[in-house]
Amino acid sequence: MNCKEFKDKVVDLFDTTIDMQTQAECKAHMDECPECKTYYENLAKTFNALQPQEMTAKSSVSTTVHKRHHLWRYIAAAAVFLLGFFIGWSHLFSTSAVAETPRGQLFEQWIKSVQNVGSFQMTVYARTTPNDNFAYFDPKADFVKIDVGLLRQNDSVFYRVEKQNGRAIVFDGQDQHMWIPNALYVKGPRAANFLENFVNLLYPERLLAMQKSAIDFSKKNEVIRTENDSTITLTFKGTGKNSDLQQLLETGKMGDYEVEVENVFTKNDGLLRFVKLWVVNDGQKTLLLHIDNTQYNIMMSRANLIQIPDAQWTNVTEMTTPTAGDRLSKLQNETATQAAQRILQAIISTDNSQASEALIYYKSVLPALSENMKRCKVSDFKERRDGDYVGTYVFYTLTHPDGKQEQKHIAIRNDNEKHIWIADGGL
Repeated sequence: MNCKEFKDKVVDLFDTTIDMQTQAECKAHMDECPECKTYYENLAKTFNALQPQEMTAKSSVSTTVHKRHHLWRYIAAAAVFLLGFFIGWSHLFSTSAVAETPRGQLFEQWIKSVQNVGSFQMTVYARTTPNDNFAYFDPKADFVKIDVGLLRQNDSVFYRVEKQNGRAIVFDGQDQHMWIPNALYVKGPRAANFLENFVNLLYPERLLAMQKSAIDFSKKNEVIRTENDSTITLTFKGTGKNSDLQQLLETGKMGDYEVEVENVFTKNDGLLRFVKLWVVNDGQKTLLLHIDNTQYNIMMSRANLIQIPDAQWTNVTEMTTPTAGDRLSKLQNETATQAAQRILQAIISTDNSQASEALIYYKSVLPALSENMKRCKVSDFKERRDGDYVGTYVFYTLTHPDGKQEQKHIAIRNDNEKHIWIADGGL
């Protein structure tokens, strides 16, 4: 489902009799498209505001249901109109009564140029670490090379994303495989979303649409157009509230930091070739990531693109369900530090049953982890939360049997349906 198809069907989500397939397709699209998800959330607020809040005492249950069944579409249609009127989504209407702002139009043609390409390869250099999850950026870290390849065939998408000497993810059209060489091998359905919001970098049109949205949102945000003989550059400067493109890329939400993005397009085809993204904190400008020489519509072998290592893969959908009652309650009430202590002690003691739920991603390498940490001790735990990661980083001191000490960390998160802490990186 693409964005146009989603907007054609989004009104049906407010009908309680919607068929399950349409509902599932719309939700799957929203999981991958922050712009459409935001549009739906805004539409839902408008829809709820327009609904009658109470019925008269004389109305029977059957009459109420009958009226609501006929009223919902009228209310939804009114919500679409009002939302389009106030936000300016002119492409929803056949008339040109609601016009795009001139500044927003600067991005429009470039979005159209990149949204239908059949394949592309690009190299991303980001301040991160090789083995941590793709949602993690650190302005103080060194640059890590990330190779990205994407192929569209018919209605299917296939991609490969690899950090140099580190974490990699392959999507074969149905399932995702994520691995860290000799450490982690997990697989799951598309909904597992191993890339998290780094997936926005896989679709250049989304990166541009985010900037267009921020420009339309606030007059304080700027876009500057420059050109030479072969290229056109659009430089986005987010200085107003809700212009934090970095946080938007990573969490799907916008915050208060200033960002600057330089987009370089080639004139002959209108395609986005180079991107530089800076974050500005207390007046200090730091290059967070840059994308070099993206190549479009190239010959690409699907077999090579989706090739994965020969390994024992752990399926994340088979995650062990915690015992109901006291154990589940205890796990749900742990702090991040308490969970990290329990997980690490389970590895050291080789009694992995004490952290089987938390170590689902590391099931295939637990024996090696336990051997490496045998007779070690852990201490000095400190938590750190970053706006660019949904979980928590817990730093600690690892003391080896010979007395040697290392400063290490474990990334854990509890945004799963059971709300229990799961090891997500660092090990």
